[in-house]
Amino acid sequence: AEKITKESGDLVDVRHILITPEGGTKSEDGKTTTYSDAEWEACRKKAQDILDKWLAGEKTEDSFAKLAQENSTDPGSKDKGGLYTYISKGQMVKPFEEWCFAEGRKTGDYGLVKTDYGYHVMYFVFGEPGWIRYSRSDLISERATDMLMEIAGNYERVTDYKLIALPVSDLNK
Repeated sequence: AEKITKESGDLVDVRHILITPEGGTKSEDGKTTTYSDAEWEACRKKAQDILDKWLAGEKTEDSFAKLAQENSTDPGSKDKGGLYTYISKGQMVKPFEEWCFAEGRKTGDYGLVKTDYGYHVMYFVFGEPGWIRYSRSDLISERATDMLMEIAGNYERVTDYKLIALPVSDLNK
């Protein structure tokens, strides 16, 4: 794994709801699809309607996650309520990344972002320097292991083989 330093940058967690444009015209080789301005506008409107629905409700991360499960077309995050964690710079498409790492971005921020995939309804969960997040994770893991070893050391482990029951099978079948 890559060595984490203070210069490694931030890691962010975001939720998003991807709305892909409908229709489109396929290229002759079938590899690319182009969408008309009207198709893009319909996609933007659908994304805005979902954002408006969220804003009219509780405006919580949980309510956003529910809308993502119901509406997102992103197979990589839909079942997780649109959640992507531990995102670092260089992982996501440029407009998505620029929104995530914008100066002053904070928990609870939301918005719409257009990428080649469609419109993303965005919700910023959390961000912090990567070295802090990985250090915390490693420390928690180390402390949990130490605690389990201490607990295990306080109890004598004895196996009473007479108490082990094995299933009896009927060999005459």
